[in-house]
Amino acid sequence: MVRIGIIALLILMQALFGAPQYLLEPDGYWIRALSYSFFHGNWWHLAVNALAVWTIYDPKRCKPCRDLLFPFLFAVLVYPLSFRPVIGFSNILYAALGMRTPPLGSPWWRQTPVLVFLAVTVALVFIPRFSATTHIAAFALGIAGAYAARWWNKISRDARRYY
Repeated sequence: MVRIGIIALLILMQALFGAPQYLLEPDGYWIRALSYSFFHGNWWHLAVNALAVWTIYDPKRCKPCRDLLFPFLFAVLVYPLSFRPVIGFSNILYAALGMRTPPLGSPWWRQTPVLVFLAVTVALVFIPRFSATTHIAAFALGIAGAYAARWWNKISRDARRYY
């Protein structure tokens, strides 16, 4: 239901607004930073992001904070790193994937999807109008968020042991 809701929201925003002109103007920084993820340049861009949403957001494993709220906040944080106006849901997707990264001590087969994902991202650098900086930064923030969550869980688990 979560992924259908996200895709429906993205389609509705595209159908109603397309890519609003205010996303390209220098004024209204925070409005752009908070809203750019929900607009797409064209229907093809939306279709690619909808396919990624369908692939990434497994209804059985989706947790609202981990998979929606924190990736959205990370996407807002990386917005200043773009050298040109950016739009699209992919920064949220990159952050969500970063948050699902297995720990470094995991067996190599668990690390392989992350390495393939990073290789594809590096290959996308050569596509015009692709903001690799924000995508890689969102992925890195997602990884940092995952490690912070693991650290917090360990601390809280250790603290509960003494009470």
